[in-house]
Amino acid sequence: MKNSAYWKKRFELLEQSQNQIGLDCFADIEKQYRKAQRQIEAQIRAWYQRFADNNQISLADARRMLTKKELEELKWDVNEYIRYGEENAVNGTWMRQLENASARYHISRLEAIQLQMQQSLEVMFGNQLDSIDSTMRDIYKSGYYHTAFEIQKGVGVGWDFGTLGEKHISKVINKPWAVDGKNFSERVWSNRQKLVNELNNELTKNIILGQDPQKAIDAISKRMNVSKNSAGRLVMTEEAFFSSAAQKDCFAELDVEQFEIVATLDSHTSEICRDMDGKHFPMSQWEVGVTAPPFHVYCRSTTVPYFDDDFDDIGERAARGEDGKTYYVPSNMTYHQWEKGFVDGDKSELQEVTPDVKIKVKAEELKAENFPDSFTEKSELKNTQVLVDYVNNLEGADANVVALYNRMGKLENVESNGLPFKISHGKDHAVTTYMNPMTGKLMEVRLTIPKLQGDNLAGQVNTMLHEEMHLMDLYGRTDPVKSGGWFSTSRKSLMDAFKNTSDSIGDDVAELFKKHNEEFKRVSSDVSAKYSKQIADLTDSMYNRTFKGSYADYKKQYNKLKNAREAALDYEARNIMGGGIGNLQDIYDALSGGRFRDNRTVIYGHGSSYYRSVESRVHETIANYAALSITRPDLIDLLRADKPDLVAELDAAIQELLKKAGG
Repeated sequence: MKNSAYWKKRFELLEQSQNQIGLDCFADIEKQYRKAQRQIEAQIRAWYQRFADNNQISLADARRMLTKKELEELKWDVNEYIRYGEENAVNGTWMRQLENASARYHISRLEAIQLQMQQSLEVMFGNQLDSIDSTMRDIYKSGYYHTAFEIQKGVGVGWDFGTLGEKHISKVINKPWAVDGKNFSERVWSNRQKLVNELNNELTKNIILGQDPQKAIDAISKRMNVSKNSAGRLVMTEEAFFSSAAQKDCFAELDVEQFEIVATLDSHTSEICRDMDGKHFPMSQWEVGVTAPPFHVYCRSTTVPYFDDDFDDIGERAARGEDGKTYYVPSNMTYHQWEKGFVDGDKSELQEVTPDVKIKVKAEELKAENFPDSFTEKSELKNTQVLVDYVNNLEGADANVVALYNRMGKLENVESNGLPFKISHGKDHAVTTYMNPMTGKLMEVRLTIPKLQGDNLAGQVNTMLHEEMHLMDLYGRTDPVKSGGWFSTSRKSLMDAFKNTSDSIGDDVAELFKKHNEEFKRVSSDVSAKYSKQIADLTDSMYNRTFKGSYADYKKQYNKLKNAREAALDYEARNIMGGGIGNLQDIYDALSGGRFRDNRTVIYGHGSSYYRSVESRVHETIANYAALSITRPDLIDLLRADKPDLVAELDAAIQELLKKAGG
């Protein structure tokens, strides 16, 4: 039986993983809001341009009926909205409104723009609901199974338990849990109607006051931002609840009798979570908001099994599965191995615990000899020759960075901060294997070297060097146990330099970004033009019923063209102006905390939803810096001239890593 500290570390890590799923969902929703906002702004500008003199329009003009020609044009749009709704299961109430609008002979100008705005919102909220529904299912399912995995691995034995079906998951996520009696689907549609009403009111108010259309756009932008923040609170609160619900259901299924509250303790921890941290209750007293999380919006607290000190016979009590047997779950078992045996039911590779064996598993020491054989096997140190030749033919690469990559490529079984660690290169991959001290797990991070495509390798080489530097950064962390994130660095001088470096963009760098962004627009337009005609023809053939095949065949062809377009744009974009400029843009985006990407000052970057912590900004900057030091030393010179103190600390970090690697 593992001790209390073990359970806390395991379940804190699990909650961080669940929380990240919620953050990823909100990042997707933010993109949906930005897209809808751009559409609405364009619609308003076009509407004023068409009907207004000197950018002003009276309420009487707005209520004037559309002409016959204008009405026909609107109905084209409405019929297109209806086709979209039929294909994407848009809200039934809105579909009926559209069908009514299509049948009407008289529609005012104001009603027309309101129809167009609402269509953008209906699509956005429909996508939002799909994202949240999919995310909550994922959170509940993964939380349930990973909780079972952590408990059985902590105990050292596993047994059969109730697996999840889609009906059960649907029942859980659709059931209201808050005091208002609403589930997340109802809250999404409530937010939608509220936003529709607010945008219509803002536009009407603007017309009555005779204001410039930009004032309407600004007011609508504020309303959209408030709605977006509400969506963020909804996602993260629902994530916290369904993560908690998954743990509760799994605890009950595995006969856990008591649970303990574990709060994430930092400067953002709420007073209630601080007070609840460490308290334990019987399962019969589980009550969300009272004895179990979430205790508030954006709650990050979690629960862990609570066992009395003499409670070490859970394995004997657990022999109640389909076959009445228990099996060893050693500390080096991966989640996928466990899932194969206890979720999928294939126990061919599991070792049964027989009655004459005392069930008591001791924690293994974190030493290399305790790793499985696959860890210690020698691997051929090969790298893709094309990549090697490409890099070797570059001029001006930083000697220290080159030496670091070469040295790390030769490391086999080594230690980092007392923990086993290995970086190896195969024919088509780079692998880091290490023991995670927070979980006791053997971790393997595999970077697949992409199949080289096209004649221009600049973007592909930059990407690979960037990702490999992440592995080296992981190797070089000074305190992996206290690290705030997977690749986070705790190099204080670099962190301080980063915090003290202005996010301003020097004139030379700004001019480079301007040229790059203009070229990006041109490349995007060329790639889009190449595929848009094919996609449009395919869609027309479906609407005109000339497409030969099923709807599934159509979607398959449509997605194939869409993916080909995205791959072509990605390839072309990464190679613009010699490649690597995206890496430099991401460094400046990191300095701005993601603001530059959000407001489109730069095209490449991670954005504010990712760059919430300085640690994330620093580890991405190290990876970008190392790649550019080899492929584009000219861009490093620009960065050095603009941010000399930061570059000096980045160079020091490289030298520190090189020294640690024995170079």
